[in-house]
Amino acid sequence: MNIQFQFFLKIFIFCILPLISFNNHAFQAVQSPAPNHQDAAADPTTVKLNDILKSIQAHQKEVDDKLKLLNDAKTEQEKEKIQSAIDTIQQSIADQENSFEMILTAGIELDDDETSAANEFDWQKDLIEIVQPFLRELHKLTENKRKIDNLNYRIAFHQLQIKKINEALKHIAIINTDHLDKESLQGFERIRDKWQNQLKESTHLFEVAQLERNGMIEFKTSQERSFIDFIEEFSSGRGVTLFLALMAFGGVYFIMMLFLKFCSWVINRRWKKRGYYQRVVTVLYHLLMGIVAIAAFFYVLEVRDDAVLTGIAVLLLITVVWVLKNSISTFIEELRLLLNTGSAREGECIIYNGIPMQIESLHYYTKLSNPFLPDLKLRLTLSELTKYVSRPVLPDEPWFPCKKGDYVMLYGDVYGKVKHVTLENIVLSLPDGTMPITYAIEDFFYATPRNFSHGFTVTAEFSIDTQQLDISRTGIPEIMSEAVQQGLRKEIYGKSLKDLSVHVTRMDAALVEYEIIANFDGEAAGELFSIKRDMQRYAIEISEREKWLGPDEVNEEKV
Repeated sequence: MNIQFQFFLKIFIFCILPLISFNNHAFQAVQSPAPNHQDAAADPTTVKLNDILKSIQAHQKEVDDKLKLLNDAKTEQEKEKIQSAIDTIQQSIADQENSFEMILTAGIELDDDETSAANEFDWQKDLIEIVQPFLRELHKLTENKRKIDNLNYRIAFHQLQIKKINEALKHIAIINTDHLDKESLQGFERIRDKWQNQLKESTHLFEVAQLERNGMIEFKTSQERSFIDFIEEFSSGRGVTLFLALMAFGGVYFIMMLFLKFCSWVINRRWKKRGYYQRVVTVLYHLLMGIVAIAAFFYVLEVRDDAVLTGIAVLLLITVVWVLKNSISTFIEELRLLLNTGSAREGECIIYNGIPMQIESLHYYTKLSNPFLPDLKLRLTLSELTKYVSRPVLPDEPWFPCKKGDYVMLYGDVYGKVKHVTLENIVLSLPDGTMPITYAIEDFFYATPRNFSHGFTVTAEFSIDTQQLDISRTGIPEIMSEAVQQGLRKEIYGKSLKDLSVHVTRMDAALVEYEIIANFDGEAAGELFSIKRDMQRYAIEISEREKWLGPDEVNEEKV
């Protein structure tokens, strides 16, 4: 399986499908576990909750003390310093209170009220309003994962802090305080107490983060569903909506396509060639088909009241439009082709791979054919057809030198029967179909093929001694012509002989040279070699019968 396909398939299974199966009532109330009658003091959660409250109280007392110092401060610099410390402590209190609640609720948070939610997404853009439910559920779907990742970061951070603090306290412990004076000892104890308190604080935050993470993981595990349950939920909920929407899209498109086919059939019976306005109406109807089909799709989503699928569909449409925005010029050119006003027009001829091809009909897939070769057909997309320029078809235009079953000669000496003709190659063989030879179309045209199936001429030469000079000019040609014709007409190809003549071609002191010219129709093309041998044989027999000198001068015939 293609790697890219596997990648996108995984994304679809693990991201898209869970998303579209997620509904607004996914977070249902979870029944509280039965109370544990164990000693509360042995419960680490209870102990940690008590610690959090004690920490909050201690921080609150610290804030009260700072507020008193703030009131007594005389300079603005002192006030700013104290206020900054107060803000820091209050933020810590807020974090502790939030941690207290998160431990109790396993990280579950209520959504904002309707007003705040509307203000959050109120960008005064219809697009955002449409995809808002989709984005909101996407946010919910990834919320726990993001929280757990953040807690893992906090745990790692506090672990590193605790390690550093322990290293610092270890170094502080080796200091000999016996020789410190009173003020130095007080400074030493202040620094030591500071780092010890920092150790307690970091340890406390580390344990709180661990409890939060473990609680969220346990809650996530309790809420996990099997794949079968997921499929059942999807099939009975959003899956049905998606199926109905796709059926509406396909049904509307199919019905409108059938109506178009029927109208085209009726019109084609009356008018063989489509006019410009007919083409315009056809293009507009195809556009209408797409719009109505998409509208039917969204109508089903609206009736089923599925805002998430609506948002996904809108995003897909926007993606398609964005991808195709750079193809506007190509689209315009293809539209011109459909309207039969572009570079290639219906009924005209283009040269494809060196072969003339006639444009039968212009559509999204254009049909091309060669009138001389009915089996030679081709379909081109509109984008591919834009590369060609057509021309009008000439009367009695030769569309191809030969067809299947014809006999051709290449390079003046290569003779064979056409076995196959494709857009790329042509295959020649012996008359019985053996010994096939394949030629590329370019090489075939370069060989200047001659089609003998349309008729051909065979010639032979013979000479006599000047002793028969008295009959050489008239008598010999007549005798030879009549005799060779009689002989050839006895052969199986005799009916194909159209005419035969004998002419003097050269005369000197010793010899008189003649040429036999025989014309045949195309039905005898397969007997070319037999005709050549028979003409030579009959010329020799007549020369011997008439006792003309120089029968050995009968030359090899030429084609």
